Amino acid sequence: MPATWIDTKEQDLSRETLAALLDNRLAAIRIRTFASPAECAAFAGAARAGNLKHYSVATRIGYIGLAQYEYRWNRPLSDYFDDVPAAAADLRQVVEAAGFDPVARLIERLRAVWDAPVGLGHEAGQGDYYAGIVRIASEGVALHADYAPLNSPAYAIARIDGQLGWNFFAEDLPSGGATTVYNAPWSPAVARGEIPRSYDLPREVVAGAPSITYAPTAGDVVLFNSRNPHEIAGGPRPHLDRFVRRAHARPLPAAVVLSTAQMPLCTGGASQAGSPESHCAPRA
Repeated sequence: MPATWIDTKEQDLSRETLAALLDNRLAAIRIRTFASPAECAAFAGAARAGNLKHYSVATRIGYIGLAQYEYRWNRPLSDYFDDVPAAAADLRQVVEAAGFDPVARLIERLRAVWDAPVGLGHEAGQGDYYAGIVRIASEGVALHADYAPLNSPAYAIARIDGQLGWNFFAEDLPSGGATTVYNAPWSPAVARGEIPRSYDLPREVVAGAPSITYAPTAGDVVLFNSRNPHEIAGGPRPHLDRFVRRAHARPLPAAVVLSTAQMPLCTGGASQAGSPESHCAPRA
């Protein structure tokens, strides 16, 4: 797919900029001073003391919570949803120790600008999605893309039409930790029933593409369109991340889903024929 950005500067959060980012017309949104220095320090300390696991990829990436990446191939949906309660308890331990819940605060910020309800995502017959991965990636994160229709075809979130990544940064770094996003929307050729490789993508995927590199400033949240391939330079800062998704399958209303590797929160739209629950049930 061709490059689509009309502006490569970081923008403030508004209804208009959130919609434009979902449409991949902007490079990034930054919510400055999302958390205070005291909240950042408390969250970083609590994260380092939490129940840390590691992704099954070559680069060592520690995380707290539930990574849908680990459930993507040849596993039933129930495996993922059965593990949600334990992962939520691990995150709750960090949040309670820190006295600060970034996921809840982000929901509030989005509710303030989006013209529809915002809440946790829900899979019919399975339960709520996990919300809120805490990640420590001291060795960096390789070039990859995140887009549920390609990454997670068996899940309800496969029926979205827009997806964002978001990162809350708990610490500054003297060097490293920057994220580079390339305006080269990921559109691999996919055989029927195949889930394409999305991690450690070849460099030719982004060759010649416009890009933006943003710094991990403590206390800020940055959002970007995660269908664009992106990578993170090494640096051991705790941060919390993941996805904002929009479902829009006519004649259903538009919906935004926030996720964290996959962590959906949904926003429904004004009532039309059908219901947003067909894609991701809003939780007030």
